[in-house]
Amino acid sequence: MKIAFRHVPFTPAQRAELDEMARAGGYETLWYADGATPQAEELKDCEVLMGYFPPALLPELPALKWLQTPAAGVDKLCGNIFARDDAVLTNCSGAFGVAIAEYMVTGILMLMRLMPEYASNQQHHVWKCMGSCRSIYGSTITVVGMGDIGSNFARRAHMLGAEVVGVRRTVHPGTPCPDYCLRVVAQSQLDDELPEADLIALSLPGTPETNKLFNAERFARCKDGAILINVGRGTTVDSDALVEALRSGKIFGAGLDVTDPEPLPADHPLWGEPGAIITPHNSGKFSLPKTLDNIVDIFIHNLKRYAEGLPLDNQVSRTTRYAADQNGGRRLLSTL
Repeated sequence: MKIAFRHVPFTPAQRAELDEMARAGGYETLWYADGATPQAEELKDCEVLMGYFPPALLPELPALKWLQTPAAGVDKLCGNIFARDDAVLTNCSGAFGVAIAEYMVTGILMLMRLMPEYASNQQHHVWKCMGSCRSIYGSTITVVGMGDIGSNFARRAHMLGAEVVGVRRTVHPGTPCPDYCLRVVAQSQLDDELPEADLIALSLPGTPETNKLFNAERFARCKDGAILINVGRGTTVDSDALVEALRSGKIFGAGLDVTDPEPLPADHPLWGEPGAIITPHNSGKFSLPKTLDNIVDIFIHNLKRYAEGLPLDNQVSRTTRYAADQNGGRRLLSTL
């Protein structure tokens, strides 16, 4: 049997480590070069796939038992794995917390300290003070999505002096509140928190439940001049409603690593909004070497469990599309 790898820029040392672990378990490895398109015939005896593979191919692989995606979100990449009930999907939730939380802090400080305005002044050779600015210290930050990414950011915001309110899909009775949060509430209580939030940080997956969660009605509930950061999925935010909220001043600024649609068309009005900072969905990915180290650790951890016949960690639920406890599996989380 084989393990196939595709579209993850592992270093030579990481590839050697993965090859060694696979051989120790009695597996051959198949590595696809960048740009190579796998065929069903080539993968017919692969039990394990690690990386990005064409979703339409997944139901056609008779030996497939486990797909490990190197991403946290699975909405567009791996949904076809659920066409069969004999294969498990695991994600890499836990690998991206440090990289994306630092991106979020960067974007917030740029908006609060008026850096886009100063960058514009620099381009036009203008020496001018742009007035008073804001601080994370003393602000109220509502973090919507308290998984690995949201929790990593919430810790950093707390250490910088913010009062942090966490919002989770569900809050189970008796679950202790983290020491870096003022409180953690269920998503059903989100509207109660928005009028007090100086900043709203979104790190949600793309699901029917989160689609356009932030629309015109919800922006109207926000505190005047609030800042929005979105690093989850662009579909969480109604882009047209966000443009209007930015133009009216209801939303002071928006840091967007994800958009809807994505890529953002060149003629989309969000590009022209001076209060928007837009990056091409690269806050996580593989730009930080630490992230690749985490992905290797998660995969090797699960490969050992797979070889021992144990339930895999980071299993993605077929119903919620979240990585959550199921079949004995756990969710692996990174820390500061």
